[in-house]
Amino acid sequence: MRFIMNSIRTPLAAVAVAMGCMTIMAGGAQADVPRAQISTFVGFENLRSIGMSPDGRYISGILRDDSGDVLIVHDRETGKTWPVQRAREDQSLQLTFVMFKGNDRLLFGLQQKYEIVSGSGGGRLGRKAEDDGLFNYVSRVYASDLDGGNLISLYDPAEEQNFPRWLSANISNILRSDPDHVLMRTPSTGGVQLRRVNIRTGESDILEQGGMRTYEWVLDSELKPVLRQDMVSGGRGTAWLRKDGNGNWQEIARFRGASGANGAPEFSGLGRGTRPGTAIVSARPNNRDTNALYLYDATTGEYEKELYSNDTFDVFSVLRDPITDEVIAGCYNAYKYICMFDDPKQQALWNGLSQAVGEENEIYLASGGDLDKTFMILVIGPQEPGAYYIYNVETRELSFFQSRRMQADPALLPSKEIFDYVAEDGTRLWGYLTIPPGATKDTKNMPMITLPHGGPEGRDVWSGDPMSNYWASQGYLVFQPHFRGGAGTGRKWVEAGWGQWGQLIQSDINEGTRALIAAGRADPNRICIAGWSHGGYVAFTASFLNTDLYKCSMAGAGVSDLRKMQDWVREEQGGRQSMSYKYWANAIGDPNDDKGKLDTYSANRNADKVGMPLLIVHGENDTTVPVEQSLMMAKSLDKANVDYKIMILEDMDHYLRPDQGTEWGQILQASSQFFRENIGPGWEKE
Repeated sequence: MRFIMNSIRTPLAAVAVAMGCMTIMAGGAQADVPRAQISTFVGFENLRSIGMSPDGRYISGILRDDSGDVLIVHDRETGKTWPVQRAREDQSLQLTFVMFKGNDRLLFGLQQKYEIVSGSGGGRLGRKAEDDGLFNYVSRVYASDLDGGNLISLYDPAEEQNFPRWLSANISNILRSDPDHVLMRTPSTGGVQLRRVNIRTGESDILEQGGMRTYEWVLDSELKPVLRQDMVSGGRGTAWLRKDGNGNWQEIARFRGASGANGAPEFSGLGRGTRPGTAIVSARPNNRDTNALYLYDATTGEYEKELYSNDTFDVFSVLRDPITDEVIAGCYNAYKYICMFDDPKQQALWNGLSQAVGEENEIYLASGGDLDKTFMILVIGPQEPGAYYIYNVETRELSFFQSRRMQADPALLPSKEIFDYVAEDGTRLWGYLTIPPGATKDTKNMPMITLPHGGPEGRDVWSGDPMSNYWASQGYLVFQPHFRGGAGTGRKWVEAGWGQWGQLIQSDINEGTRALIAAGRADPNRICIAGWSHGGYVAFTASFLNTDLYKCSMAGAGVSDLRKMQDWVREEQGGRQSMSYKYWANAIGDPNDDKGKLDTYSANRNADKVGMPLLIVHGENDTTVPVEQSLMMAKSLDKANVDYKIMILEDMDHYLRPDQGTEWGQILQASSQFFRENIGPGWEKE
């Protein structure tokens, strides 16, 4: 299949915004800067949430400037671009999404960040005193014409008497076949409701009443709710329910969030089925190891038909036709992102688009458009932080539209490869190797950072993350091993890491580092280890357990004391019988039975053995791994008279979000300086 491809990257014309006479310009990396800038990797993108109207004429998106967010619409016929709405950063406002509803209306989200104050909200919805100083977010959904006129709120909590305004509503289903309505999940004093809302008048009617912790519904072909997702264990777990033939809700599965958050939940509803009473689900029935996609009959609880599967990787999502909403493909993360189409012609088109943008990149279907006429794709790769392209089906022309980060220079960004190696017990392992710009597979003895992922039931992806891509752009080879305990390659792989923190997991990671030394890729005298969350635990543990292999360690938001972490989970999340505690007792080890082992592999209990420079980083408002895990480690190091560096970031939580770009920039800058001090500067091409 031949494509006509316009590779000239001409950004949107400067958008003159009639709000404060502001002008938004496309930015670029300066020619005299030898390394990529931190803003390439963290913080708000210059352009995000791009979508196309069904007729292909208009494109919507969110532009970011010094004052905040601007929702814009671009007319492809006239070439004009205009502002629709503004969200000011100094008012803690942010636009969260924008999409087309038909060719004449926009749907968009507006979010405000606010500080939690104890007692606000009242009753069981009130805040606790220990939450003071943390932040939460409240969001609203609006509809407007393309010029911003006829603006209406699709849900206002003020309609509910004595109802706290900090609760939010969200779109549940855009209802592509209905030009006037969307489905929304809305909070109420009696529990979460599923409402059908008119996007032109704001009028609504209630279709379904859920519980106080209901999070989402999944519909059948007649747009009736057949599956329901509830939050349990204080939001740390998930329960899925089905509506049986008598109209009653029956629980299907219940699991702690970690087993469902990163690629391989036992059961997950994905969307409308092909007939009444059915839904598309990702699941592992009949002792299947990897997740597959099925047509599921909610009325009987039967898996009627397997739709998409892979024996090595978990299949976790679907692609739907943006016009008909029919499922057209099942998708999953192998080494790269892959989609399996039902229609051979669509598969050939997808493969052709992938080939056209380069094998080093992945492609994703952007919002809106028409697959039979004109649509958009998002291209992402190690050297492409994100670019949108428009494809014309009739002319077969693929043309560049705009980059998400206009300042990114591909010449300053790293490349990627898969590195295969073998564990001590003979198990075949692999990982991602992110290579500094200008280096190749033949480049030898490079300074390296080993970067294990979080979770541990997470996984890394081909396009990388801010840490791997930034550090590689600064001249460090970055290794991200897919160790046992990680997600994405079946449940047996996940559970092989249970009870193996500091042991088999640590060994899998270290064996990859040694394999890279043996292959001549990494300089054995210039290797550090770093990580965040569970990766931070690995880095903490390596600082006293693997002093022969690594020259320094950066532990970010890490667990330093496994027993004390278990105590915190028990106290904060419902006691020994809580779902969270039981999960972590399995995944890490039960303190009642494994006290000695847990202490053996806890850095806080072995601070006097730390044998390398250690940088500790933590967000003060972290509620996933409490900051006390880092503070107690610092105290133990002081007691043991061991030098270290510590960086506690105020108002920062556990996660990578664009509104914490400043904090993440500080982390990247401090860690790079730490590596330079301990293993020297990054590699440079002669």
